[in-house]
Amino acid sequence: MAEDQTTRDRRAPKNPTSDLWIPGSTLSRRQALKIGGVLTAGSLLVACGGGSSETTPTPSGSSGSSGGSGSSGGSGSAATPGATETPSQAAGTPKRGGILRYGLSTDPSNFEPHVSTGAASGAVKLMVYSTLLTYDANGQLIGDLAEEFGWVDDKTFEVKLRQGVTFHNGDELTTEDVVFTFERIKHPDTAASIAGRLAALERVEAGDGNTVRFHLSTPLATLPYILAMNPSMIVSKKWIESGVDPKTTMMGTGPFKFVERKPGVSIELVRNENYFITDLPYLDGITFIPMPDDNARVTALRTGTVDFIDYVPYTQMDALAQQSGIVLQTDKVLGFGWLGFVHDREPGSDLRVRQAFAYALDREKMVQIAFNGHGAPITGGLIPEGWVGYSPDLEGTYNVDYEKAKSLLQEAGFSNLTVDMLTTSTYSVIQRPAIAAQAELKNAGIEANLIQEEWLTFRQSVQDAKYPVHVWGTAPDFNDPDFLSDFVGSNGNFAKQFHFSDERLDQLLTEGRETTDESLRNEIYHEVEKRVLEILPWVYLIRREQGEAMADYVKGYTHLAAGSWSQITLRETWLDK
Repeated sequence: MAEDQTTRDRRAPKNPTSDLWIPGSTLSRRQALKIGGVLTAGSLLVACGGGSSETTPTPSGSSGSSGGSGSSGGSGSAATPGATETPSQAAGTPKRGGILRYGLSTDPSNFEPHVSTGAASGAVKLMVYSTLLTYDANGQLIGDLAEEFGWVDDKTFEVKLRQGVTFHNGDELTTEDVVFTFERIKHPDTAASIAGRLAALERVEAGDGNTVRFHLSTPLATLPYILAMNPSMIVSKKWIESGVDPKTTMMGTGPFKFVERKPGVSIELVRNENYFITDLPYLDGITFIPMPDDNARVTALRTGTVDFIDYVPYTQMDALAQQSGIVLQTDKVLGFGWLGFVHDREPGSDLRVRQAFAYALDREKMVQIAFNGHGAPITGGLIPEGWVGYSPDLEGTYNVDYEKAKSLLQEAGFSNLTVDMLTTSTYSVIQRPAIAAQAELKNAGIEANLIQEEWLTFRQSVQDAKYPVHVWGTAPDFNDPDFLSDFVGSNGNFAKQFHFSDERLDQLLTEGRETTDESLRNEIYHEVEKRVLEILPWVYLIRREQGEAMADYVKGYTHLAAGSWSQITLRETWLDK
């Protein structure tokens, strides 16, 4: 994996007394950013007063259509490659009324708005709370609570709040609530999921009228995406400070109001009559019914017990796609799985062992075993096609080679390796690749003792580094290569669980976040991908197709391959019956 001379020249060390790269007069990335200044930062998104002030959502289009991150700011490009086309669910004139019965893949552990507890709980919370930015039906960033938004300069981002927005208790949303929200997110006691991503955020300032400004210590190209993430939900300062427990109840500005939770049975939401988007939502309410068993969830949809289900199991995708009266919406872009190591513990502390795991997997076979073909192998980089940093030249870096894997193990002193490997029994999208990996590893002399734990127990075990190897799966938080910071950046949540850090990767990731020039970002993230494959903080497994299924009378919903499968279009959903 040696670099060619051009790459070495481009990456030559800086003269410590100069901003120029050596050799020659090539500009440093930092100088390029300074020269680009407000122009490059301002191109990140529409400027304040621009086209982000939509009053109604974009009508839902075909499923899976999503803006790939063709530029650093997410202002949009063509549909994301790999998205599955499905019939539009927006046809017809929306009808008001009815309760959507949603078969939910797991019972949320709590409702804390600033701590992610999985995609299922995120879907529930997103219907009660609102974020400053969100996604339209094409996966493009638009204003939510923000009527207008944009960069003032490369370290100042401004949003102008919609006027007249009220919380579910009748209190008006103020700039003070937004400032309080991000102060709460930044406070260590909150343990907010996005706190690390906001390390460059120095302060949030309430400006004149309904303006809020985000002041950064260094440029942060991904800030608009962060403001659209579920754990960026805006809360009422007065409500939180009243002493309520946000883990057990919810109160926001979203399209639906929280009514009641019966643990393990249902979560009931009703229409917010005062929602800030005229005429939305169409539904009278949503009842989320926890159904962790995949087969039970599909059966409930087929028999009409529920109208909509998430996390459609792969064993049922083909049948549901062909079944009359049911619509399947999916993408093949975001979901992926990995095999992770505890880096300060044997055997994962040895690079040769990690490489052996990487070579010991026939990922094509794993796609068939785990997902009935509904996926794709990952043999090179992780960044999807169409995104900044996509690196097709790295494909095939870790094609299956059992003999090479065996040789690497022998070099590391493990002629026959037996190791405990943890996964979760709750989600088949994680469990099935783990089972497939276990079978593959045997071909290279690795005996993986597969341990399966319930979701919350599993998460805690990984956090505590209880087992040396684990198998997990997720999706990028947003359609930008900086999502990798969470996994291979020293301050990333997953990197901390891996007990992993690398100064070179930290440097590159910082440069990527501070640079808005697309060509430079492509160069930076290509090197990130290459470095990851060289030192293997984790081993990539396979991509997965993921989606939702619904009765054909459920209209207006669009599956988004954006924002970690944001289900914001539930607010546009209606029942044609």
